[in-house]
Amino acid sequence: MIKEDNQFTTEELELINAFDADVPFRVLQTTNSEDLKILKTQSTEINSINLDLAHLIQRMHATVTSENSKGVGIAAPQVGINRQVILVQRVDKEDKPFEFYINPRIIWQSEILREGDEGCLSIPDVYKSVKRSLVITIEFQNLENEIFSETLEGFVAVIFQHEIDHLDGILFTDRIESQFQSQFIEASDKMNLYYEK
Repeated sequence: MIKEDNQFTTEELELINAFDADVPFRVLQTTNSEDLKILKTQSTEINSINLDLAHLIQRMHATVTSENSKGVGIAAPQVGINRQVILVQRVDKEDKPFEFYINPRIIWQSEILREGDEGCLSIPDVYKSVKRSLVITIEFQNLENEIFSETLEGFVAVIFQHEIDHLDGILFTDRIESQFQSQFIEASDKMNLYYEK
């Protein structure tokens, strides 16, 4: 049930409601120092469901499907809103729809890691290899404040991990840097699977 009470700051509300629902946001870039501060900030939980949140989700969808900023996922910090909401393209479902997730968190992840190239709408012209859990279980809310959990694997699990990292102020380039400090054991020489030593 959508409520009329509010949780967003005045600045956030101005940004969310500056344009109609079909108008994309500007995507924040790591090359801009002010943008980078927002991208590196921990996002706060959504504590009430309201019309502004619905408008935010619609504009995030317009952004991630726009020809200028097309991707497979987007997190609210990437459009200047440090709140815990993401959109993910469900490449594991028929027609590959975009779905939104409120207050998503990873409650379990496999020790087996999958290595693959990643890019980011907020990091221009950078594509690098990252190790992510092959399988994860997430918990999240919908617009009715119902809590769900779902287990995901493969590429869609990678998208979720990338977007949930954004909510913690972590960029995929930060993951790469931290992985330089770790050692990995190859779990499969054919599938780019690893264990952390």
